[in-house]
Amino acid sequence: MVSRSEYDAVIVGGGPAGSTAAYLLGKFGHRVALLEKQRYPRDKVCGGCLSQKSIRFLDRVFCAPVPALRREGLLDFTGTRYALYIERSRALAGDLAAPFYFTQRDRYDAYLAGRAAEAGAEVHDGAEVAAIDHARRTVTTSDGDRYSARVLIGADGIHSRVRRSLPRCAFDRDRWRNNLGLALELTIPREEAQASANGDGTIRLDDGLTTPHLVFAACRWGYGWVFPNSEAIVVGIGGLLQKNQKGLRDRFGEFLNAIGLSAFADRKPTGFPLPFGNYIPSPAYGEALLVGDAGGFASPILGEGIFYAHRTAELAAHAVHRHLATGAPLGETYAALLRRRLIPELQAEAALRNFLYGCLDARMRIPLQAFMKTTSARVIDAVQGFRSFRGFRRDDDLHTAVW
Repeated sequence: MVSRSEYDAVIVGGGPAGSTAAYLLGKFGHRVALLEKQRYPRDKVCGGCLSQKSIRFLDRVFCAPVPALRREGLLDFTGTRYALYIERSRALAGDLAAPFYFTQRDRYDAYLAGRAAEAGAEVHDGAEVAAIDHARRTVTTSDGDRYSARVLIGADGIHSRVRRSLPRCAFDRDRWRNNLGLALELTIPREEAQASANGDGTIRLDDGLTTPHLVFAACRWGYGWVFPNSEAIVVGIGGLLQKNQKGLRDRFGEFLNAIGLSAFADRKPTGFPLPFGNYIPSPAYGEALLVGDAGGFASPILGEGIFYAHRTAELAAHAVHRHLATGAPLGETYAALLRRRLIPELQAEAALRNFLYGCLDARMRIPLQAFMKTTSARVIDAVQGFRSFRGFRRDDDLHTAVW
């Protein structure tokens, strides 16, 4: 066992949230250890969609505009069109004013961890956390290495060991379970998909398999997706777990049939839980904070989590810096930043989720289609981050730098 000298912050989890926090705290001059249980580059089940709000974040925080991301090989595909279905009926389709980009998470996460190391953070991959002692503020790995720190950040995903180590009083566990999502996803090599796709499906994919498709009501309180990559397409369905306790595997087979990819129905998809509106409003306990999926931060409508991983990590890093530099209360500072910069947006998006999926459950298709047609441009702007979900107005607090 190796006992490490004390760090200012130990961050558990080396995905976008953990690496962003490590990068910013390193730039602030703090001594940081970033612990990732797998070795980079490692696979991560994820559609890999980068909305414009994620692209703008990377430019603002990492000084990585689109040309730089292309040079690094991080933008695997560019989606300039979209198609949106309600069950088997096409509701909306067209060109996007600004594209969605798609990345491969093994490359993306390794790049961000490298940027954190360049900023001065110690990156320890292959370091699986086995125990957390909040009283002593120590983290022990499965190899017996012990890290101590003034602050602990849990960025270790939906199965977060840091979150599970907190006492029951730390957050509302019933609310967490009631808003947890479940997804099934299959990655199909592009050549195979193009060779085996048939025209029998009720949802017609474009011939080149280049258009992102969203299909609402592919399961209860959820949707299906077809996301293009350069060498593969990612097909999945996901929705609220409590509405899809049984039958999700059958619904996935039905979805493959609907999009003309029934040839792949015998392949086993990867299943995983995901945040779907179960964010923790005050994700702090003592000297520990939760960011990204560990705190339930993702889009309540689509489950998209990359931007929310980045943004919560940025807010947490500023809270930690103020705490270490001035003695500001850690949890209160982080919660205040979340309340101003993120929580109202998540609340508004959750309300829209309840309306959208409630209408689908009640089979109110006609008013829902009318609503979507009249608000489609503004909803897309909100998903992209150009507008807020709160009245679809512009709100710079969502994306501006924190001072």
